Amino acid sequence: MVGTDVSAARYGEEVAAQEDFGVNLAGEKISELAPIPAGRFEKPVREYKAYAHGWIERTIRDAKALGVVLAAGSRPGAERAWEKAWGDYMHLGADYGLFGELEEELDGTAGGPQTSPSDPGFVGFRRLEWGLWTGRPLRSLSGYDHRLVADLIRLRAAVPGVEIDALDYATRGHEIIEDAQRDLMSGMDVPWSHQGLLGTAAALASVEEVFQTLKPLLSGRENTEGEVENWLVRLHELFASLRRHGRYPSLDQMGEPEHERFNGYVAGALSALQMVPSTLETETYEAPPSIGGKG
Repeated sequence: MVGTDVSAARYGEEVAAQEDFGVNLAGEKISELAPIPAGRFEKPVREYKAYAHGWIERTIRDAKALGVVLAAGSRPGAERAWEKAWGDYMHLGADYGLFGELEEELDGTAGGPQTSPSDPGFVGFRRLEWGLWTGRPLRSLSGYDHRLVADLIRLRAAVPGVEIDALDYATRGHEIIEDAQRDLMSGMDVPWSHQGLLGTAAALASVEEVFQTLKPLLSGRENTEGEVENWLVRLHELFASLRRHGRYPSLDQMGEPEHERFNGYVAGALSALQMVPSTLETETYEAPPSIGGKG
């Protein structure tokens, strides 16, 4: 460029990077948007915690109801009660990774992905799922249900004090959908009940909640809000169309066209949600050098 030591090619590339809301040639993030003060995330996080508290309360009631059905000896009833409790728990979505060992105990993954009945870390929802769908005596599962209730009560007490920083909260929606596609819709996290669709629908509800809390911050900043809303509405409508008689089908009851439609919508939603963190950036980044100035 004339009057600067930055070449025309380099300058053009940096301008293009800025237009794409990306990075400059030094790998630095750049943006024309004014940064958002981190303090403005306090209200969205507070709203999410209130949302989480409500779903934890519901899950505690569900888990206690599961214990009653286990004692009564009805396996079909216990399976439905497990689905209700687990589905409500999955509405928390945005809390994953925040509670460490407690979260692993609730999920039943403390012993790792390859758990066995003799593993002391094989507890929580997964232990109950395994017992219900593999024909284990129902009364033998009661102790695990009691522990689940106690762990949920611990989770309820921990939520108010947990800290969620701005960037972490802004990336939650993308991570929840991505994990649901990989772990739930593949059946990996629900190997016995095959209730991946139920869990993904609940996870989607948590993404919608996070998005609603962030909408006031997204308003007027690029077109991120509209893009995210468009794809979340499509996914919501797809799940509504799959629900039959108040229940979602198991993964093996879904047809290939439904799987393909889901994957297409998820790809669109992930692309839109990926824009949220950069749209809600809390730091200022260096822009390309001005025309005629020194770089």
